[in-house]
Amino acid sequence: MTTLPRLPTTVAAAVTARWPDIGPAWCASVEPELRELCQTHNARPVRVLPARYGYIVETTTPDGPLIMRASPDPAGMLQGHVAIALANLNAAPRIHELRETETGTWTVMEQVRPGTPLADLEPTTALLDALIALFAKLHDQPPPVPGAPSLASWLRDRLLAGDNLSDLPPGTSPAPAEERRNALALLTDLDGDMRPGLCHGDASPWNILANGPASLLLIDPRGVSGEPAYDLAVVALKAAPITDPTRLATQLAGELDIPHERVIAWLTVANAARV
Repeated sequence: MTTLPRLPTTVAAAVTARWPDIGPAWCASVEPELRELCQTHNARPVRVLPARYGYIVETTTPDGPLIMRASPDPAGMLQGHVAIALANLNAAPRIHELRETETGTWTVMEQVRPGTPLADLEPTTALLDALIALFAKLHDQPPPVPGAPSLASWLRDRLLAGDNLSDLPPGTSPAPAEERRNALALLTDLDGDMRPGLCHGDASPWNILANGPASLLLIDPRGVSGEPAYDLAVVALKAAPITDPTRLATQLAGELDIPHERVIAWLTVANAARV
C-alpha cells in the first residue's frame, strides 16, 4: 500500500483557525480522499507542496505528473470553474477533475513544468512579454459562472473588516482607517462601470508559474468575476520589492491597451485591502 504524505500540521492549524466549523472535518478527510483520487487517476503521491490553506500533493502517473489540490474554502467550486475557464484559454494548466466533497473541493490538474514562480524568475524583457501575453488571453472573456460573486464585493468586505481582517498576508498590518475610506470611495467608482468578466483575482507572483522558457501559466484563482485590470494591479503591487508598482502597472496597461488610470486605481484599492 502506498504511503500517503501527511497533511502538514501548519496547514491543519491554519485551516481550523480560519474555518472552525468545517476545518477539523476537512483535516480528517483529505488523506483518505487523496488515496481514492490516486486510485482513480492511477497516481502515486510524491510530496506535499507548500500552501497556507490547502493540501497540495505532487503525484506521478503513467501519462505524466499531476497536482492534486484539496481546499476547504467554501468558494472552492467557483475557484475550480475559473481554473477551467483559464485552462480553456491556455492560461492555466489543464484540469483533469473538479470534485466537490462534504468538506471542500479537490482539483486535479497537470503539473506546470518547470513551475518556477514568477517571484523567483530573473526580470527580463522576455519575461515581461510572457506576462503580457498571458493576461492578453483574459481580455473580453465572460465570467465562467453566471452570478459569481463580484471582485468588488470581496474587496469591499476586506476594506470594511479593517483591523479585524483575519487573513492578512504575512508581515503586513491593516491599512490605516483613512486609507481604507479613500479606497472604498475609489472602489465604488470602479464598480460602477465594471463589466463582469474573467479575472484570476489573486495574481501574485507565487500564482504565476513558468511553463517552459518563454511561457507563463496561472494557478489558484479566486472564485470571483472581475476584470483583467485588477490582475495587472496585483502583479504590479506584489512586484514592489524589485520595481516601482506604479511604473509597472502603467507599462502593463499600455501594452494591453487598458486605461492606465484604471489599473492604478485598482492598485490603490488592492494595497489598502492588503490582498
